[in-house]
Amino acid sequence: MFTLLVQTNYELFAKINGQAGHWGWLDGTMIFCADILVFLWPLLMLMLWGRPHSWRKRPLRPGEAAIIQERRAIVLWIGAACLLAYIFNLLIEKVVFEPRPFITHHVHMLIHHAADASFPSDHSAWSFAVLGMLLFSLPGVLMSAWDQRVAMRDDELRREFVFPLILIGVAAVMACAIALARVFVGVHYPGDVIGGAISGLLAAKVVTLIRRLLSRPTLAVIQFAQRLRLA
Repeated sequence: MFTLLVQTNYELFAKINGQAGHWGWLDGTMIFCADILVFLWPLLMLMLWGRPHSWRKRPLRPGEAAIIQERRAIVLWIGAACLLAYIFNLLIEKVVFEPRPFITHHVHMLIHHAADASFPSDHSAWSFAVLGMLLFSLPGVLMSAWDQRVAMRDDELRREFVFPLILIGVAAVMACAIALARVFVGVHYPGDVIGGAISGLLAAKVVTLIRRLLSRPTLAVIQFAQRLRLA
């Protein structure tokens, strides 16, 4: 069974990585997704955080304020989820060591990478930790928006519904693109990015449960940011 999984893992890697080197535009796109796209997560988090209250043209209604505060709490805890996912990966690497594909196979290498452990993928773990926090937390924001539908105008309600859905969609595309690109450029097997994704989602779930118990410190940080006119 294990031998079959290893063989399937390599065969799938060979099919994906075998597409490298044929089309310049595809290689460039995958290099960007594999190396650069992960650094755009802070931009998405900034969008989720939203504009400071002092920048807004009108006072927030009670329902809107609660929804925005919940979104900002998610942003604060995303960092903890990414850190926990990385810790999970480090612990796994102590037990399982898998060399990079280019160590044992002929690979179409599109980026340079150190010959360290391949399983699980840190990039995938961080990306799916972010996606997991959005998936586990933003539905609550949507429910809050629906509960406030009587007090909010239709255009405000649509914005509070559509914006989180757009962010979830963008995050899903980014996470999947990063995972696929890491295989395409030759630095990970498919099993590595799947393992990283599981690690990230598990970390997000753990942090989602923990943050419910630490609502007061989270609120204190948000209020401090408001005094600094950052929220």
